[in-house]
Parts: sequence; C-alpha cells; structure tokens
Amino acid sequence: MLFSEIKVITVESPSFGQNAYIVHCDNSEACFIVDPGFDADRIVDIVKKRGLIPEAILVTHGHIDHIAGISEIREEWRECPIHIGREDADKLTDPNTNLSLHFGFPFHAPPADRVLDDGETIDICSMPIRVLHVPGHSRGQVAYVLLCEDGKMAFVGDIVFQGSVGRADFPDGDFDLLIKGIKGKLLTLPENTVFLPGHGPKTTAGDESRNNPYLTTSSGRE
Repeated sequence: MLFSEIKVITVESPSFGQNAYIVHCDNSEACFIVDPGFDADRIVDIVKKRGLIPEAILVTHGHIDHIAGISEIREEWRECPIHIGREDADKLTDPNTNLSLHFGFPFHAPPADRVLDDGETIDICSMPIRVLHVPGHSRGQVAYVLLCEDGKMAFVGDIVFQGSVGRADFPDGDFDLLIKGIKGKLLTLPENTVFLPGHGPKTTAGDESRNNPYLTTSSGRE
C-alpha cells in the first residue's frame, strides 16, 4: 500500500471543532471511519455518495465528541465493528466517563466489538495499522499508525495537535504520562509521519518535535 493511494476525507464537527476521518484506498469501495463525532449525518452522506462501505469504526478514545456519531453509523451499517483501546472501552457505554453527562446530554454508544492493546497490528481494508497506547489525555487513548510502504500517517486523536497537546485535567488524565508517551512513541516515528489530530490541522512528527513548545523542553511544561 502506497501513501499516495490512500484518500483521507476530513469531516469537522463545528460544535466541538472535532475531526472525524473517512479513509479509503483508490479503486476500492472499502473504507474505515475514525472518531465519528456530532456530524454523523454528513459522514453517512459522504460515504454513500462515494459508494463506499465501512469495514470498521476506529475510536482513538471514548470522549463524547469522538463517539457521538457511532450509533448513527451503526444504524446504517449494522455489522460495522467498533474498535477502541482496551482501557477506554467502558467509556462507550458510560455517560459519566465519556463526559456526555458533564455536558448535560447523557449518551452511550454500542459496546466495542474489539478492544485493542498497545503494539498490536490490525488489518483494516487491507491496510496494516499499528496500535499505540498513549495515555494522559484519556486513560485508554490510542493512536492508529497506518503503515504505508513509502511513509506513515497516524490518527492521533487528542494526544498531540499542531503546536499543542491534549488536555490532561480530566479525571483519568496525566500530563507527565502524556508527554512521556508522545515523546517515546509518536516522536520516534519517521519525521515525515503525518499526524491527523482530533482537532485542528494536520502536522508531522518532525514539525512537532522541533516546534511544539510542550515537547521541546525537558519537562514538557512551558
């Protein structure tokens, strides 16, 4: 699988500025969806108009803005399996830990079909994807690293952003653990690895290693 053969469609939900991604390959109707948020109807519309069939929903972590669209996706494609990191699987069905109760609209998604562990490689749409557990923003957050022959891209959720990092002030957050995980697992990827975050524009491992103020100091704190 070549980097140039993979198409990524970004769907930004205006309510939280959250990015969902529809990923497919040239000349294939198979796709997967990463972090379907509050704009599920737009995701469904895009998938249908392009003649795609979702093979999986990949969830980076279980906060409400990243799971709000799962139920609607599953209504359209009932057999589409939900993948999530093992330590965040409970958030799918718990309005307290997925933070929807905090925002005043208790929500629960269907339970996970597959829970994922650090370091395992899954095959979705004939694309090999490595799972990296990087806690700190959420206890069970994972990044999905798409292993192309000529490069890599990583769906990093709320782990790292362009010039910033995820919040660590939620009940299961840990700032020091987050910085350690970013430096030890994400910034060790090749510099040209494209990071596709849960909010904001895409960036690269090299750009964040050199320019992100949270990652260029020894402590990670400004």
